[in-house]
Amino acid sequence: MKPFEKFLNDSLGTKELLEVYLVLRKHFQEIGFSEEDLEKPPMYTNEMFMLQKKFQSTINALLNQVNAYGFDVGREEFSEYLNPLLQKINELTPLSDVNYQGGNQGDEDFE
Repeated sequence: MKPFEKFLNDSLGTKELLEVYLVLRKHFQEIGFSEEDLEKPPMYTNEMFMLQKKFQSTINALLNQVNAYGFDVGREEFSEYLNPLLQKINELTPLSDVNYQGGNQGDEDFE
């Protein structure tokens, strides 16, 4: 394990980042998004914008913090550290197998 990774493992900033990402994934589940929908979302919600902004600002703050402590970590190396953690959250919060179908979710029984 690299020294900056040990630092991040113990950082409250990392915990906050993962919590924001988990809330974002749960929101995607609630609105019925698939993984494919994430590439080109069929709709946007205010919560999506808010959470994505918070996620991005938390990433930037955490990367700045790591570098402020003298670790000299680039964005790519930082992403390599984060990707397995985010992937674990993806596995714990699977999205729909089908693309977003609009507002007709749950109406199948009434057709």
